[in-house]
Amino acid sequence: MDKNKTGKYLKYAIGEIILVVIGILIALQINNWNENRKLQNEETILLKALKQDFLENKKRLVNTIESQEMMIDYSINFIKLITSKTSRTVSQDSILKLKASGANSWYRAELVNSSFNTIISSGKSNIIRNVSLKKRLVEFSTDMESGFEDDFESKECLLFMNNISYKYESNFLNENEKNYFGISIPQDSVRKSIDKLLSNKSYLGALINKTFIENSRLGYQKKLLNQVDEILLEIK
Repeated sequence: MDKNKTGKYLKYAIGEIILVVIGILIALQINNWNENRKLQNEETILLKALKQDFLENKKRLVNTIESQEMMIDYSINFIKLITSKTSRTVSQDSILKLKASGANSWYRAELVNSSFNTIISSGKSNIIRNVSLKKRLVEFSTDMESGFEDDFESKECLLFMNNISYKYESNFLNENEKNYFGISIPQDSVRKSIDKLLSNKSYLGALINKTFIENSRLGYQKKLLNQVDEILLEIK
C-alpha cells in the first residue's frame, strides 16, 4: 500500500476469483453433461423396454381382432340361419361349424403393460422427456384396465348357451369323433337334436346378446390397436 500497489493486487485477486468461478462453472457443466448422458442412456433403456411391450401388444391385438372378426361373422350367419327357418336346406356339418366357430368362441387380447407399470412404480416417469408419449401411455394404461367391463356378461351368455347345448351335444359328434368313442348315432337323431337347439328361443337370445357384446369389444380392441400404433410412433 505504501508503494501504491493496491490496485495491482486487487486486479490480481479479482482475476484469481474469476478463474476459480470459471473452473467451478466448467466442472458443473461437465457434471451436468455426465448426468444428462446417464439420464439419456436410462431413457433409451426404458424406451426399448416399452417398445418391446407394445410390439407384443400389437401382435396380440392384430391376431385377436382377426379371430374375433371371423367369430362375429360366423355368429351373424348362425343367427341368420336360425331366424330364416331354412336350416333344413343346410348341411349338418355347416351348422355345427357355425356353432363351433361362432356361438362357442370367445376372444380377448391379453395385453402387456409391465414396463410402464415398472416405470411408474419406480418413480422414473420424468426420465421420459416426450410429454406426448407419457400422456398416451397413461391413456392406454387406463383404457386397458377399465375397458373390458362386458367380459363377465359375454362369458355368462356363453355359459348359458353351453348349458342349453349340452342337452343335445352327444348327438353333434362328427364321424371321426363317433368312431373314436365307438358311438353309433342315427343321422335322423342328429338332425332332430340340431333342430331342437335351433328352435330354442333362449339359446337364440343369448347368442344375439353375446354377438352384440363381442362386436362392442371388437371396436374397443381396434381402438387399443390405434393407441399402440401411436405409442410406437412416439417411441420411434
